[in-house]
Amino acid sequence: MSLRLTDEQQAIVAHNEGPALVFAVAGAGKTTALVHRLERLVRERVFEPRRILATSFSRMAVDDLRRALSRWPHTHGVQVSTLHALGYRIVRKAASEGLLKLAELKEEGSEQALLQRTLRRARDLKLSWAPELENLEPEDFLSYVGACKGNLQYADLKGASLPPAALQVASQAEAPRELEWYLDLYRLFEQVRRAEGLLTFDDMLLQGWEVLVRYPDILQTVQKAFQAVLVDEFQDVNLAQSELLDLITAPNRNYMAVGDDDQTIYEWRGASPRFILEFAQRYQAKKYLIRDSFRCPAPQVALAGRVIAQNQQREPKRLSLTRGFTGRVHLRMEPHMPAQAQSLVSDIAGLLAEGRKPAEMVVLVRLYAQTPYLEQALIERQIPYRVVGSPPFYQRPEIQGLLAYLRLAQGGLEEEHKRLWLQIYNTPKRYLSRALADAVWRRVEQGASLVEALKAEAAGAEERVGRRLHELAELFTWLGGVLERGTAHAVLEALEARLDYRRHLLRSSGFYEVGAGKAEGVRAFLEYARDKGSVDDLLRHIELLAQEHLGDDPAQDTPERVSLMTIFRAKGLEWPLVFIPDCNEGTLPYSGSQNLEEERRLFYVALTRSAQHTYLYALSSLPLSPFLKEAEHLQVLGAVERVGEALALLPEELSTAQTLALAQGAHKLGLERYLYQWWNAPQAPGVAAKVLRLFARAEQAGWLEALGLSLEAKTLWEAFDVEPGQGAEGEFADLERFLLKRPAPGGPPALKPGQKVKHIQFGTGLVVSLEDGVATVAFGDGVRKLALRYARLEVVG
Repeated sequence: MSLRLTDEQQAIVAHNEGPALVFAVAGAGKTTALVHRLERLVRERVFEPRRILATSFSRMAVDDLRRALSRWPHTHGVQVSTLHALGYRIVRKAASEGLLKLAELKEEGSEQALLQRTLRRARDLKLSWAPELENLEPEDFLSYVGACKGNLQYADLKGASLPPAALQVASQAEAPRELEWYLDLYRLFEQVRRAEGLLTFDDMLLQGWEVLVRYPDILQTVQKAFQAVLVDEFQDVNLAQSELLDLITAPNRNYMAVGDDDQTIYEWRGASPRFILEFAQRYQAKKYLIRDSFRCPAPQVALAGRVIAQNQQREPKRLSLTRGFTGRVHLRMEPHMPAQAQSLVSDIAGLLAEGRKPAEMVVLVRLYAQTPYLEQALIERQIPYRVVGSPPFYQRPEIQGLLAYLRLAQGGLEEEHKRLWLQIYNTPKRYLSRALADAVWRRVEQGASLVEALKAEAAGAEERVGRRLHELAELFTWLGGVLERGTAHAVLEALEARLDYRRHLLRSSGFYEVGAGKAEGVRAFLEYARDKGSVDDLLRHIELLAQEHLGDDPAQDTPERVSLMTIFRAKGLEWPLVFIPDCNEGTLPYSGSQNLEEERRLFYVALTRSAQHTYLYALSSLPLSPFLKEAEHLQVLGAVERVGEALALLPEELSTAQTLALAQGAHKLGLERYLYQWWNAPQAPGVAAKVLRLFARAEQAGWLEALGLSLEAKTLWEAFDVEPGQGAEGEFADLERFLLKRPAPGGPPALKPGQKVKHIQFGTGLVVSLEDGVATVAFGDGVRKLALRYARLEVVG
């Protein structure tokens, strides 16, 4: 066993058999513990390597496990695969035994082609809901299908003919609110897929589970194949994965689940913290904790810990520091969005000037809607960047849709204008056919204006269609009249209201999170346009940004770029320098979310990505994020700074204030494990002795409470097992000025010798004598002198 392993990691490595649950905090080095356990199980022949399965939903986690295991030749037989690959392996096994026809596994992305064939089928059949398909966003629908299959929600549960036991787990899929036809399309999608004999990425798990519940012999074979199962990133599992693993591990439950419930941030996609939180009770599993964070310095550890502690649905645990006090958390307050963007980008530019690399930096946003001002500021500073998971803001479909109306209203016959027309004729939904759209544009090509073409086609159309064409003609008539007169902001705001565009975006997604993000992106873009002049000015501005943006041009030699991404995409990753804008109520937490605990987990994930410095930004015109306020961020970060400064000093250099900071802060910040295992400073015994002398002085004067101290905090320093000694003469002579609680206006109580009194710390005692405002009181554990101004003695009896 490696000496580098902590006691908590060693406990996990030592686990032999039976169910186990490991809660590993952010940056805990869990992969190290897991692979050492696997190595020991093989080396000590507890299990044959080929009978051990190490798996995860995350391909990145599986790659990490495989890479780490490669250092030991004797572990090469360990089965390391993603859960999807495991599911497909089970399907292949059933097919090889003739129990089902092996469906053809298509490459990722083939679902798009399958969906297009399904859409053609729906139109050929002239299904009642086929007109809805004009506005379908393929990615959104396929995400809906993936979420359904991941949660064992069938398009046609009755038609699936599952065994009775499986029906206790599987369910009938439901359509998203206001998109009832999604379920109809899901059914047709499945019919086409089965008819073509195809298996998509999402089918691997669902059909793998289905094989196990239908065919007991296959289940028994798979159970015998894997005598020990280890699952990483368990907080991200969905129902299909949880139930598949439950079946495989049933005979012996040599089943270890590893994850962090505090990082469950994909609930809207089907993951749930309940799978990891209920694991111990479901399987009577032994619980382990890995609390040491090997990633984050003290400010991030302390602040993130205080933030996540507010959640109720979690396993109680505390991040433990290992990295020391080298990093910082900065909070910048700015008056408005442009100033915030300039402040953030100025910080990035300053760090680049100091020699830091763009790839060391990430800007984490809650929504892509937050990026316009940031992107503009980066472009103006000529700092290469990339938006991970999204185009630059000016290329996003929801923004391009609005701009298409403006460009069309300006007129023109270029092929580009035809593309714009085809982009917007049914956005928002107007139930106009493609044939009708083509007919309108043919009239434009023959010399009619768009308004004239719309009115001409309306004249020969049925009433419902004609009315919608007239409404569209009126819209472009209005738009043509205001283009020259109004500002870009005013025109866009009025256009959005006329189209009810944001409501359309909200209603056009199967996931509220996705639709709300797009709607918020439009709102942010309208605000962005406020100071951009006329419509012509705005369109030229957008074109200029596109020309100057270096980040996503493959022809540009910019291998290193600053990354902008959502917090969702950042989980499992780390950077030296992390920037988090909009730490305000409404964004963190997002006002559109109903799940406050998941929002808090998102902020926790963001705070735990940095290995060095974190920069937080907030608008002074909006309420600060409640996550920061409830964590008492200023007090926490101040305490971290004071404790860090004090720990760097020799005992003789510590002032009363610095010694008190250690006495107060070390316990409140949860630094016990750090001080005992990671501090390792030669001055540690001397510092502990000095802190204990301060406690003795405070106890003698009865000032523990008034100094913000407790006996529990004292035990932290007593564990160093040092003699406090006497200390220098006059040590802590100025301690009284640090008292937190001043005497009541009425002054000290009038006491007499012989009276019985009660003290909050020492209990009940007898007044022996009084002199110069000091009472000598005999308590059960000895005689003490107490300053009446601060002792808060209560006369009893």
